[in-house]
Amino acid sequence: MKKKSLEGVRVLDFTWSVSGSTTARILAALGAEVIKVEWPKSPDYMRFAFFAKGDKPTIDNGAFFNNLNAGKLGISLNAKSPQGMELVHELLSVSDIVLENFSTGVFEKWGLTYENLDKISPGIIYMSISGLGHTGRNRKYGTWGPTAQALSGMTFTSGLPNKHPAGWGFSYLDYIAGYKGAFSVLAALRHKRETGEGQHIDISQVEAGIDLTGANILDYTVNNRSSYRPEFPSGNRSVSSKENSSNTYRGRDACPHNTYRCKGGGENDWCTIAIFNDEEWHKLVDVMGYPEWTKFEKFSTFEGRVEFQDELDARIERFTMKYDKHELMMLLQENGIAAGAVQTSSELLDSDSQLENRQLFERLDHSLLGTRRFEGLPIKMSKSCTKLSKAAPLLGESNAYVFGEILGYSKEEIEKFHAKGILWPNDIDVDSLNEDLQPLW
Repeated sequence: MKKKSLEGVRVLDFTWSVSGSTTARILAALGAEVIKVEWPKSPDYMRFAFFAKGDKPTIDNGAFFNNLNAGKLGISLNAKSPQGMELVHELLSVSDIVLENFSTGVFEKWGLTYENLDKISPGIIYMSISGLGHTGRNRKYGTWGPTAQALSGMTFTSGLPNKHPAGWGFSYLDYIAGYKGAFSVLAALRHKRETGEGQHIDISQVEAGIDLTGANILDYTVNNRSSYRPEFPSGNRSVSSKENSSNTYRGRDACPHNTYRCKGGGENDWCTIAIFNDEEWHKLVDVMGYPEWTKFEKFSTFEGRVEFQDELDARIERFTMKYDKHELMMLLQENGIAAGAVQTSSELLDSDSQLENRQLFERLDHSLLGTRRFEGLPIKMSKSCTKLSKAAPLLGESNAYVFGEILGYSKEEIEKFHAKGILWPNDIDVDSLNEDLQPLW
């Protein structure tokens, strides 16, 4: 059995939503004992978002929450109460890492500056993720994934030619910041093992995305070309016209280069095709059976195919509509042509042989949902295990273990914490939480 790289490392996780939860999830997959801290009156926002089809929406059933928090323990604790904060200090004293992704200043209001954290637990590593970081004029600006993308410049670079920027459709920067958070924590652990010193890791979500616009920044600084111009972004095509033959940042120019509708005509029945030179063009013509139109002079050269792309794409699509997208992909690939079927999420889960071979999706047993598949860590290590090992916690599921076995409180003492409303509010229970739940999406 492979060992896990972070066995013996304990993480106190105050994160919520996506970015910080992603960092904690990665650390859990690498073997750290991650303790997620929530309060039932203000639990993780993701508990109210994205429920699987057929599941009754409850505080513990959220598909998005359960995927984001797989591998963790979970406690309920009123950190804003004096005795609750005392328990936080006790947990900090036996932890190696503390994570949070609140707005700048929240942890400080709790008295948890890095200086105080280091006094409570000498050598502790404190990672914070916020929109614009904990320093600078704009440090208190509030953001979330899509607004951070806009501020980083990513939104400006997306979309179709001659259209306003469209945005990316999802909070990519949440995941980018989360992965960079995990990387920085591992670097801080290495430093701590060499020096015994902890440190504060201050991550700006906006800055985490700026390096993704590197090609656009170079294009502007070197060529004085804006990322918003009539022929750019170019959509699915790598070449928009003869006059602008190299204006994307995708490497070699190709034509035809597009996504073509396939048999079935459904919204996801498409296959991408890219032809990079005359030799590949002739291979495609061969596969298509040498239709008469491929003999037209205007399609005989790369420049001609670029000039008449609209007509070319329409004619190719008449051929692709005869095939199932996967059938077409295999046919073209077997003939040395770059092609890929457009896949839905369900297809990635159920029928992608590559992902199945890599065992990306793990089956975990959830106490309410049963056995479900969850996204694993897309990292394989020859000497270390990177499996998640357990499903996400129910709200307050690990109270007995964390306060009993880790902090050493007796069962009676833990019951008193409950009676005082420190571990669970006296005026609500799980049933009332579920009755009042209003799904966000």
